[in-house]
Amino acid sequence: MKHLTLLAAAGLTIVALAGCTDADASSMSSASPTAAAEPTTDSEYTIPDVTGECVDGMATIVDDSSNVTIDGDCENVVVEASNSIVTVTGAVVNLSFDSSITLVNVSTVDNVAFVEGANGNKVATSSAPVITDSGEGNIVAAD
Repeated sequence: MKHLTLLAAAGLTIVALAGCTDADASSMSSASPTAAAEPTTDSEYTIPDVTGECVDGMATIVDDSSNVTIDGDCENVVVEASNSIVTVTGAVVNLSFDSSITLVNVSTVDNVAFVEGANGNKVATSSAPVITDSGEGNIVAAD
């Protein structure tokens, strides 16, 4: 019985000390609060403007986080860039995505394909293309 009482007392002492240690640690971490982040209006980051090129009827967009423009018609456009805005001023026959979170503005497009893993993309067009979508959360809608 004496061993049981000593064991119980030792256990309570450890629990009490652990509680004190946690309380002291949390009070120390909250003793010096940090200021909330203020939004800045004069950020130095700008989205780079990139000119896309259609060579022999093919353009591949690889510039992440960019504003890409392809002037004129381009038979095949492959978008591999993520977090970008792509504008095609002419007509496209085949538009395919191997990217995520990219917006493509195109006047007319015949076929749009999203491969597996191409998620959260949007095509803004006035045409009604044939759509193959193996990704998730992709949208083709009127601009």
